[in-house]
Amino acid sequence: MNQTELRSWIEHRAEMLFVCVKSMVLMVVGIAVATSWGQLSDNAQVALSIAIGLVGLFLWMGSHGAIMDIAAMRADMDDDLRSTTFGKQFSKAPFPVYLILNTFAMLGGSAMLIILVNA
Repeated sequence: MNQTELRSWIEHRAEMLFVCVKSMVLMVVGIAVATSWGQLSDNAQVALSIAIGLVGLFLWMGSHGAIMDIAAMRADMDDDLRSTTFGKQFSKAPFPVYLILNTFAMLGGSAMLIILVNA
């Protein structure tokens, strides 16, 4: 793979990851504001809980896929790029830790919101 293509693909997947994280933050803030304004009816709580669960799962899958794609790109680096400081740091990045943190943030945030809505 051409190294320019590799870098642009990494940037593309990093943007997807940023969009997922930003969407989760906006969902947390929006739901927190909505629930602080007043009580939701029982039907609204159920519907909102289902929506939070589905959106949270979708965001987790999108961000998980982006992290996995970025991790897989380590094998596509040529020797020139691998010998640079970027290449050395990128090769030893702890992607399994990133996946665990991503899971806690995305699915934990969704679970927290479902508890908040139903409290």
